[in-house]
Amino acid sequence: MTVADYQPFVERMIGRYEGGYGWDKSDPGGPTKYGITCYDLAEFMHEKMDSMARWAPIVKAMTLATADEIYQQKYAVQCDFNDLMAGADCTVFDFGVNSGSSRAIKYAQAIVGVAVDGIIGPITLAAINAYDPTQFINSLCNNRLSFLKSLSTWSHFGKGWSARVADLRSYSLALLQPAPLVAAAPRYQAKSHRIPRAFAKAYGDDELQNLGAVRSQRRLARRSTAHRKAMKSSARRY
Repeated sequence: MTVADYQPFVERMIGRYEGGYGWDKSDPGGPTKYGITCYDLAEFMHEKMDSMARWAPIVKAMTLATADEIYQQKYAVQCDFNDLMAGADCTVFDFGVNSGSSRAIKYAQAIVGVAVDGIIGPITLAAINAYDPTQFINSLCNNRLSFLKSLSTWSHFGKGWSARVADLRSYSLALLQPAPLVAAAPRYQAKSHRIPRAFAKAYGDDELQNLGAVRSQRRLARRSTAHRKAMKSSARRY
């Protein structure tokens, strides 16, 4: 897909699947706006995501322009969006936004039969672009659904995720036709026009463990700081 085709899909993704600010306590991504989590925003701002409650208002105040920048600098770069063939680009990109770029790439690599390392290099890129596009899109969407169904949060978000993948599949397959591109949705739609519960992050155990490790390290750091302060205070009393 060309660079000029990137923005319409991102706008459609936000309008159809992600929407504005929200914080569903069952969503491991925490406070999220336009599909960008508190973790994404903290990383972008080169700051620590030390507390979801503290970052909630920061995420809520995030502009759409900032979200666009994060999508371009992080997710589009990780999945090599602009160099992937039409249809495959959107399928890998959306999977990455929803479940982590590394996971999306690993699933794509397994389909095309190259080394599975979660990174799109020249070999992976060439293999995907040489693969039958219809088969690639359908296989990745099918495998993505199988992964989603394995998650403990499927009972809560499964209906929305199923609708999201089905909608993405139709959109991506339509890009293979010689007809004009599927029209982009308005930049933001009210929730009543969006797919319900399609927004939640579908992280696997490895992503959750990584986020948990980050949180644990920060909790330990806070406890260590509090302990040092208490020791200093105790020392001053004697």
